[in-house]
Amino acid sequence: MESYNLITEPWIKVLDGKTNSEHMVSIKELLQNASDYRQLAGEMHAQDLAILRLLEAILTTVYTRVDQNDEEYEWVTLDKQMHVQSYDDEIEGSTLLQVLTKTWNALYKEGSFSEAVFDYLDKNKGLFDFFGDRPFYQVTAEQYDSFVPDNKKIAKGSGTVDLMQINRLISQSGNSVAIFAPKSANRKNKLTLDELVRWVITYQNFTGVTDKTKVKAKEKMSNSRGWLYTLNPVYAQGKNLFETLMLNLLLFNPNKPAYTQQRPVWEEDLGEYVKRRLSQVKPDNFAETYTVWSRLLHIEWQDGTPTIFSAGLPAFDSANAYDIEPMSTWRMNKKDENYYPATRQLSSIGIAMWRNFGQYVDIEGHTESREPLTVAWLNYLKTKNKLLNQQMINLHTSGIISNGGATSLMPAAEFDDNLRIEADVLFDETEDRKNAWPQRIEEMVDLNQEVGRKYYGFLMEVGRIRFGPQGAADFAGRKSQTFYDNLNEPFENWLANLSGGDDRDKQQKFWKKQLKQIALRTLDDFLEIIAPRDISGIKADKSQSGTKSTESNIFIAANKYRAGINKALNKNEK
Repeated sequence: MESYNLITEPWIKVLDGKTNSEHMVSIKELLQNASDYRQLAGEMHAQDLAILRLLEAILTTVYTRVDQNDEEYEWVTLDKQMHVQSYDDEIEGSTLLQVLTKTWNALYKEGSFSEAVFDYLDKNKGLFDFFGDRPFYQVTAEQYDSFVPDNKKIAKGSGTVDLMQINRLISQSGNSVAIFAPKSANRKNKLTLDELVRWVITYQNFTGVTDKTKVKAKEKMSNSRGWLYTLNPVYAQGKNLFETLMLNLLLFNPNKPAYTQQRPVWEEDLGEYVKRRLSQVKPDNFAETYTVWSRLLHIEWQDGTPTIFSAGLPAFDSANAYDIEPMSTWRMNKKDENYYPATRQLSSIGIAMWRNFGQYVDIEGHTESREPLTVAWLNYLKTKNKLLNQQMINLHTSGIISNGGATSLMPAAEFDDNLRIEADVLFDETEDRKNAWPQRIEEMVDLNQEVGRKYYGFLMEVGRIRFGPQGAADFAGRKSQTFYDNLNEPFENWLANLSGGDDRDKQQKFWKKQLKQIALRTLDDFLEIIAPRDISGIKADKSQSGTKSTESNIFIAANKYRAGINKALNKNEK
């Protein structure tokens, strides 16, 4: 039988930390030499995130079972495959916290992963074979046929997904052509084996809803979209791949430490897994969430050519799932007061991370969002574990935004951004929370947004002059991004240069001066090209004297904008 084992075969793309050259490595090679690699380097940043989460699932599984010396914890009993046979779920949280923190610290200090990771991979080698008896991230033909309706079985030939749809750089379905694809028409439906593995993993995480085949269910169900597709992700990026893996390696929930058995999807009994998914039961552990399936995939091979069959699984309830999904921001639904993943929309594609600063860290009085567990973990490492002091935290986000179409949710755009800030600033321990850096930064973010709205108001007035009331909003919407394009880099630099010992008032004053300069320069750049209509402006209705007066022109609008800037800055000063 043909074999392609992901533990030993090279399929993951990485960047070498010294030469910046691209390499292809296996899971084992990556984990053995993680500190030598700068980062993952696949076809998309979103693909890198999907693979990062798979790697985190492996590490979380291993190090919640054995310690830094590869000895199993006293509260678990493992079998020969290092799977959990039994565990004591009444282990005290304080004991768990102390022991698991010790494990994490030892690994971080050593700068490499212990032999237990590679023992686990070797003992579970059969679960990572792309062509094995339990093909990785797939099901066998018999299993597939047992879960789908009779008219959707493999012999019927329906329910297939093209390679060019699995490939999220193309995402071409049979109904519409991807015109600006990075591959020519005769190459769209071709992938090398390593590419196919990466895209299968990515597809499970970023699936749309175009496919019609579903698993059999007693009640009517809808196909779920990929779980990562529903998130506005956030994770920490380190100086190298080892540090990235460690900073995102949560061995327990820092908000309420308790032992939870980690169950990545490859350890699951398939029948039980599908049954639980049909019941829409949400995962209760990080490893399962990181590896959750949106589809049952089966690949038929003929003369080296794959045909992919896909059957949809229902989504689980995402309400208040913040304890099992570390890498997401959360927003409160005011109707039911539950927190849901803060899904990105196409309208938000140009919004930099700093503009949602309050979603990433706890700020007093903010109830609209909830701090992501990944950030809470970094906070724990800094404040309780006494790590990361005066170190830069690089919060990163990557993902795919759909087209918003309810019947397709096809990928429309990719986003990738980061937010660099010192740990002592992000997790300021000042007792007066109103004077703490996160609160002060949020004030500056609000001020930036207020001045941005003033610029939008200026553009609305210019739009009315040029195009009338009907065209003003479209004009202002298209042009207002210029303000943030000018603002993003300076504000990100200001954030990155803050330190815990800075005079807060002085730094805020410095930024407000910069903000005013940027706001006025943006106006000056706009005013460099004006038309006669801008000058003549809009005439007001006839006055009692019978003469007409100018209601507004571009200079009146500009003066209003300048006055608005000063008002916003002075109000903030008071």
